[in-house]
Amino acid sequence: MRKDVVISALALAALSAPVLAEKVGEATRVRLVAYQTPPSAPRETVYKLSAILRNAKLETVADAAMEVTFADNSTLTLGPSSEAVVDDFVYAGPGTAANQTLKYTKGVFRFVSGAVPKDKVQLKTPAVTIGIRGTVVRTKVTPAKTVVFFEEGSGNVCGAGGVCVDMKPGDMVESDSKGNLGKPEQKSWSTGDDSTDFGMGPFDRRFRGPDAGGGGDDGGGNSGGGGSGPAGD
Repeated sequence: MRKDVVISALALAALSAPVLAEKVGEATRVRLVAYQTPPSAPRETVYKLSAILRNAKLETVADAAMEVTFADNSTLTLGPSSEAVVDDFVYAGPGTAANQTLKYTKGVFRFVSGAVPKDKVQLKTPAVTIGIRGTVVRTKVTPAKTVVFFEEGSGNVCGAGGVCVDMKPGDMVESDSKGNLGKPEQKSWSTGDDSTDFGMGPFDRRFRGPDAGGGGDDGGGNSGGGGSGPAGD
């Protein structure tokens, strides 16, 4: 009897013990104040080199920005007053099963692809889903619309009813809040925020190149092209 009680107590303790959230990357640059809310845990302040956890909600305050570098060397930059969720991330090295899904809730974002295979990466907003290939993508999400700009690389954007449009470098496309897509246009476009237009360089300067998340990887070890930055709205 006593043995059964001890075993039951140990089993109960194991079930009730908190599950440690999985680290999927780290904050490589932070301007002002940023937060993450891990699953089943309170919101915490993010500092440079803070671990970023799977399924965590990421947030920045007004005038703030944060760059996250994931285990596959992809990067996500959140501009001011932005929110995103690391919905899924699996990567254990070349040749292993991999997957990456990021959900943008509101704000402005810059994503640079890494080693996760291109067909296993999705960027989602409330209105559209973005598929990428060796890509640098800027996105702006508001209650009224989503704007997607392919700075480098190619891919597609899919909206309501499964309607998709192909995207190439320099293409910008808009969607309303219901996912109704317009036609891609070749035009310069800016998020209105330097950190997501140019990347977060050392000392928060405008900076392009590897340290600012410039040049994507197509998931096969091939770098993206060297496209130019935006020239206005």
